[in-house]
Amino acid sequence: MTIGYKDFFPILLESGFFKRTFEDLPTTLGRANTWLATSGLKIVNVETLVLPNVSLEVDASGTYLHTGGETGSSWIQIIRVWYHVPDPGD
Repeated sequence: MTIGYKDFFPILLESGFFKRTFEDLPTTLGRANTWLATSGLKIVNVETLVLPNVSLEVDASGTYLHTGGETGSSWIQIIRVWYHVPDPGD
């Protein structure tokens, strides 16, 4: 058996020099639910993750995330869905 995962990041709604505005978590969850309803996959688990200094989905798959130092950190809450990857021929 193989498992996979898909991350759902909040969509950036507005970006300024000092402030960024993202969609709220219920809206992000709505997108995850739409994907789940149409995926046909068997879900293993759904969780929320709060990640530091991540702005792209590819960054969330890293195994090391750094915080600290002289600059501020920004944290983002995402939804991660774990699922069974169908075997070939299923």
